[in-house]
Amino acid sequence: MQQHRGEIIEAVVRRSGYSLKKLADKLNISRNTLYNKFGERNLSYEFIVRTGEIIHYDFTYDFKEIKTTINVDENKHAANLWRLERKYTHLLERYNILLSFLVRIANDYQLDNLKKDLTKFLGDM
Repeated sequence: MQQHRGEIIEAVVRRSGYSLKKLADKLNISRNTLYNKFGERNLSYEFIVRTGEIIHYDFTYDFKEIKTTINVDENKHAANLWRLERKYTHLLERYNILLSFLVRIANDYQLDNLKKDLTKFLGDM
């Protein structure tokens, strides 16, 4: 009996904790369409690989036939770019937390010079 590709993809996505709304947005489809995709027994390998790139999961472990159907080297390159984007986004989020902390400290302790420097720095961005 053939694997139900949609169910496998859905299980992996849900285990990953990746937001279904974000996934649908990155796939340029609605959440309803995403749920419909999860219901497809013969979901296309292109869709599966693209989903894997977004959630940083290599579906070739689940579907060995993907390696012969799709150019795996190209997909590994895309997956590496997604990993790099995720790291960069994480770094930016931490940077924003640090800036917020500095602004709060400057306000709480009335550090006028620090406030001026932060205002100038944030204004230059």
